[in-house]
Amino acid sequence: MPIPSLSEKDLEAYRNDLSKPEKSTGELFIKLNGLYQRFASNEQLLADFEYVSALTSLENSYASKKEHFNKEIIELKRQFKQLDNRIVAAEQKLRHGIPEDLLVMDKIIAEQESIVEDQEKLNNAETHIVEQVRKIDIEHGKELQKLEQQQNNREIPFKSKFSAFNQQIKNAEKEITLKVSGFSLLAIIGIPLIIDLFFGMIGLPTFAKNTNNIIFNHYIFLISLILVELFFADKIRNRISRILSISYLKDSLNTLGNLLTENERQLAKVESEHHITLSEFLKKNGDALNY
Repeated sequence: MPIPSLSEKDLEAYRNDLSKPEKSTGELFIKLNGLYQRFASNEQLLADFEYVSALTSLENSYASKKEHFNKEIIELKRQFKQLDNRIVAAEQKLRHGIPEDLLVMDKIIAEQESIVEDQEKLNNAETHIVEQVRKIDIEHGKELQKLEQQQNNREIPFKSKFSAFNQQIKNAEKEITLKVSGFSLLAIIGIPLIIDLFFGMIGLPTFAKNTNNIIFNHYIFLISLILVELFFADKIRNRISRILSISYLKDSLNTLGNLLTENERQLAKVESEHHITLSEFLKKNGDALNY
């Protein structure tokens, strides 16, 4: 089953998800990757639409040109047949010998000269048509080859493009995970340290006076650290993760939105150039292309 294409509604739904605190960053990254995979379907549709529409226009143009020259060939054959009839008629006039009437003889000679002249014109016209048809066939072959080459050239960047998007998202998630670990560690240690310093400044007594034992001197830090780790560490990590992730996810969503807008602009361009709507294209080719 083909992956459904991306729409503005999908982007809006994801934008709403970014504003929901209950959505985990891991879930949001997975969904973003899914949106890019769906956009790949949009790009594949555009590529197929461009190729098939260009091919159809090319074939229609070729058929139109061939039809034009086929009509000329039919007309040329008709004129050749008329010329053959004139030749037969001229030969019949001379079947019983050269006429004695000079006026009749002059007419026969004039007709023969006219036949020769017309035959030369028809031969030249036939040569011209054959040459034009040959040029059309060669030009059509080159255009087909060019179109196929463009399609092949597009396949490689197309695949690498979305592979790069996928890898970029994975790298960003790993980088953010490392930053979350670092910032969370600073926060989890920093909060107890601040509490310890605060109580030290107000002169809170230690378990034992005049002791050099670091544990007894900083028992408030240790207690605070344990409490923070037990009750607040996960919230701190999630909060930092969300702050760092949302910024990247919003930027990626905006990038995806721009790509979708450009995709839609290109679709409209193809519709205008080849005089076919996307819905008509899908109606004719959707089953064959698995849409």
